[in-house]
Amino acid sequence: MTDKPRVVILGGGFAGLGAAGKLKKAKAEVVLIDKHDYHTFQPMLYQVATNLIATEEVAHPLRDLARKLPNLLIHRATVTNIDLAKRELEFQEMAPLAYDYLVIALGAKVNFFGVKGAAEYAFPLYTLPDAVRLKYHILNKWDAADKDRSLIEDGALNIVVVGGGPTGVESAGALIELYRGNFIHDYRDMPAKDAKVTLVEFAPNIFSMFKEDIQKFGKRALEKRGVEVRLGEAVTEVTPTRVHLKSGEVLKAHTLVWGAGLQANPITKTLGIELQKGGRIPVGPDLSIAGHPEVFAVGDVAWMTDTNTDQVLPQLGGPALQAGELAGENIARDLKRKEREPFIYFDKGTMATIGRGAAVTQLPNGMTMKGKLAQFSWGFVHLWLLSGGDARTKTVIDWSWAGVSRKRIARVTIDPTEK
Repeated sequence: MTDKPRVVILGGGFAGLGAAGKLKKAKAEVVLIDKHDYHTFQPMLYQVATNLIATEEVAHPLRDLARKLPNLLIHRATVTNIDLAKRELEFQEMAPLAYDYLVIALGAKVNFFGVKGAAEYAFPLYTLPDAVRLKYHILNKWDAADKDRSLIEDGALNIVVVGGGPTGVESAGALIELYRGNFIHDYRDMPAKDAKVTLVEFAPNIFSMFKEDIQKFGKRALEKRGVEVRLGEAVTEVTPTRVHLKSGEVLKAHTLVWGAGLQANPITKTLGIELQKGGRIPVGPDLSIAGHPEVFAVGDVAWMTDTNTDQVLPQLGGPALQAGELAGENIARDLKRKEREPFIYFDKGTMATIGRGAAVTQLPNGMTMKGKLAQFSWGFVHLWLLSGGDARTKTVIDWSWAGVSRKRIARVTIDPTEK
């Protein structure tokens, strides 16, 4: 216990680490709490799921990152209640904790929009366990079909990807390259070329946040690689072996990857305040909650608007990191009795990779890039954002080897229960 004010940060994602970093020199006790003991680099989870990189390349120990922050303590626990009136937090695994300042950066959960069976049978790609589950599920489906060929006709090897945003498109592109670049060689006596990857998007175009030329480029790039793109279509029901579409068509597929939307962490419901769409917490220009200037909400859990444009910001890593940093800065300003600053988002552009030699980038000024140049830019930015030099080094090696050989060395199945 100290006589310094206690700042509690809930969540070790981009937003939470951004806040912690800006409090490095603050005269405060900073406590970061997350249910995991690692930070996840979410933009590359689909590469874990498709065996391109190993799990440790997108997961970095939080306590390792904390070594650079002398006033930071880290606890692994799950928060169950936030009492704004008492300024107290309750946890599943540890005693309640009081705070002087609170930064809520707990991220989001997948939103299945009420689609029947999706919560039980779909595979989202928002957490590292999600990516690992999908990876092993796909590998096990191919091994099962190798033993029982009747499963192939039943759709065991087919995959449906829901969502035409970056997550869905990147996943579909990576999956078809895994199928066409690796599995056709791994399973030579199976009709691997007949396995289907289908992308389903309700909107009339994929990449709705991009310009029309990028939308068309993305669709062509997917189809060129063998992905079937279904636009203006929606999934109405998911079973273990079938995907039902709104048009009435039923697709034979034992795997459905869900990349269609997010909703705020359910903890927001304990705050007792009016929430915005998707359960997100509304915040003011300084990112604090109305009536509670000591509480900040940032990242995917928050309904944040850009002070300059008044536009609601998307649930992406860029806005989360910048918002977390401002929340930390504003707390540090409070401790120095300085005036707070409003949140002004610096848009660095949007990018996505579709597959080998095919990526897209759209800058704030409207400039776009497509193809190999965009892929180089995408790779440079993502390497820079990775936590730790070891992760960057391993990722460069895996990317380089895959680029030369088209091999994905992480496609192994490990059973932790095996003795």
